[in-house]
This record gives sequence, structure tokens and C-alpha cells, in this order.
Amino acid sequence: MPSTPPSPDRPRIVDTAFWCWVSGAVLTAALGMLTLSQGGHPFIYLAGGLLFAAGLGQAYFAGRARKREGRFAAAGVGLAMASVVFLALLLLFGAGIAVIAIVAVTMALLIVGSLMIRRDEARQWYEAAR
Repeated sequence: MPSTPPSPDRPRIVDTAFWCWVSGAVLTAALGMLTLSQGGHPFIYLAGGLLFAAGLGQAYFAGRARKREGRFAAAGVGLAMASVVFLALLLLFGAGIAVIAIVAVTMALLIVGSLMIRRDEARQWYEAAR
């Protein structure tokens, strides 16, 4: 599988944030598919669909942010924080005990990625592209 070689001028913190976001996006989409497979009430289908779409969107924003597009980095932070709030609400309203650890790791990855992409070194790299 070919991987994108690290850019000589891209800060390492951007790559780290990218991988945190991609990992969080995969887990979010997987949680969405797991939720969709549970069936039952229409709210469950809605929650699963939203999680799956958020995971796909987060992965897309992460990829575009890695290509030095600052507006997608900002959109990725917004989507990550919205996903964290939604996951927290799902935990609050009765997620199963087995899912709590997965949701906690997913939330941590999304938060860490968002914090890293907003650091000064990353922000200066995006501003230099303008």
C-alpha cells in the first residue's frame, strides 16, 4: 500500500493530528455501523447514520487538512467537537458497558487531534500557505 511521503516542510504535529483524526474517524464510523446493526427504534438508526456520516466526513477533512488547506482543518476541528458532544450524549443516555471504552478512546483521539492542529506551529504552517 503506497503511503504519502512526509512533506519536508510539513510540521510533525500536523501528521500526528492527521493520524489521530483518521483513527478517530475510523472508530466513529465503526460505532455508527455497530449502532445501525442494532435496529429497533428509528432514533437508533438516526444515531448510527449520523455517526457513520461523521466518521466519513472527519476522514475527508483530515485528508484535506494534511494537504495544507486550512479551512478544512478548521472544519475538521468543528466536526470533531460536534462528534465528541454527540458521543458524550450517547454515553449519557445509555450506551452499553462494552462500548464505553471504545467511545472514550474515540473521543480522546478526536480531541487530541483537534488540539494539535490548533497549536501555533500548525497554524503558522497553514497561514504560510495563503
